Amino acid sequence: MNKIKKTVTRNSLIILNGFRSIFSPLLSIIFSYIIVNYFSKALWGNFVEYVLFFLITNVICEWGNRSFLLRTFSENPKEMISNWQNLFLARTPIFFLTTISIVILFSWQLIPFLILWLLGIFIYNSILSITYYYRDYFISVIIEAFGFIIIISQLIIYQENLNLTILIRSYSIGIIFKMILSIIYYSKFFYFKSLKIKFKILKTSFPFFILGLTGFLHSKIDVYTYSLFHKGQPLGEYQIISGFFVFASSFISLLLFPFIKNFYRLKSNSILKLKKIIIRYGIFINLVIILIIHNVLRLGFQIYLSPIQISIGYLISFPPYVYTTHIYHLLKIKKENIVVKISLYSFLLNLVISLTLLYLDYNITGILLASAIAQFFCMIYALKFKIHEY
Repeated sequence: MNKIKKTVTRNSLIILNGFRSIFSPLLSIIFSYIIVNYFSKALWGNFVEYVLFFLITNVICEWGNRSFLLRTFSENPKEMISNWQNLFLARTPIFFLTTISIVILFSWQLIPFLILWLLGIFIYNSILSITYYYRDYFISVIIEAFGFIIIISQLIIYQENLNLTILIRSYSIGIIFKMILSIIYYSKFFYFKSLKIKFKILKTSFPFFILGLTGFLHSKIDVYTYSLFHKGQPLGEYQIISGFFVFASSFISLLLFPFIKNFYRLKSNSILKLKKIIIRYGIFINLVIILIIHNVLRLGFQIYLSPIQISIGYLISFPPYVYTTHIYHLLKIKKENIVVKISLYSFLLNLVISLTLLYLDYNITGILLASAIAQFFCMIYALKFKIHEY
C-alpha cells in the first residue's frame, strides 16, 4: 500500500511539474496574443524592447541564484535559509546598480514602474529556487495565475486608452503582486538575523552566473540581433516566433530542472538510460510541439511561416533532447567550465551567422537557420564528453 502511495505521489509531482513548466510560458503566449489581437502588433513590438532589457538585467541580478542554490540546498539542507539569505543580500548591490541604469536610460514617467518591475522580478525569481527545492508546484501555478489575472484586469479597465506607459505599469503591478504573495508564503526566509553582506558567496556562485549568462545569450541572441535591424511590429512578431521555438527547445529542460537534485544522485548507467528514453520520445514530442506552434502562429497571431521555416524550427528544438542529459551530467561532476564553453561558443557562432544572414537580407529564415546551426554545434560539442567517461 505504501509503495502504491509513493508511486501515486511521485507521478502526481511529475504531472504537476510538467503543467507548471508550461504554465508560465503559456501565460506569456496568452498575454502576447491579447496585446496583438485586441490592441496592436506595434504596441507589442514596442513593449518587447523593454522586455529584452529586463531579460538581460534579470540574468545579471540573479547571479546564478537558482542553479547554485539548488545544488547548495541539496548538499546542505540544514543551512538552507542562511545560504539563501547570504546570496540574496550579496546580490542586492547588483540590484541597486541596475536601477541606476534604468534612471539613465529611460524617460522619467516610466522610471517608477520600471523600478517596480525590476524589484518584482529580483525578489520573485530569488524565491523560485526555494519553490523548486520544496517542489511547491501548485503554489507556483497559483501565484503565476493571480499575477496574470491582475495584469489582465488592468488591461480591461484601461482598454480604451491603453498605451505603452499603461501597459508597462500594468505589467509591473502584476509582477509586484506575485512578489508579495511569494514573500508571504515563504516569510520565514525573510527573517534576517544579520544584514551583513558576504561578498565571498558571489565569487562562489560566479561560475553559475557565467553559466546562466552564456546560456541566456545562446538562447536569446537571435532576438537581440534581430532588434538591431528591426523595431516595432516586425520585432514583436519575431519575438513571438522565437519565443515559441525557445519554448520548444527548452521543453525537456523545463521538465527536468526541478528534479535536478535527484539527477545529481543518479549513476552513469541510469543517466544513459534516461537519455535514450528522452531521445526516443523526443522525436515524436518535438514534432507535435512544432505542429502546434505552426497552427497557433497561423491562427492566433496571423504569422505565417513557410514549410522551410517550420522545418528549421524542428531542427532548432530537437538537439536539446539529445544533449541535455550531457549538460546536467557535466554540472553534476562540477564541470561548469565546459558547459560555459559550450554555451559561449554556440552564442558566438549564432551571433556571427545571424548578423551575416540579416545583413544579406535573409530575414527570418536566415536568423532561424543561424539558431539551428548553433544548436547542432552545441549538441556535437556536448556529445564529445561521454557520460561514462566521468
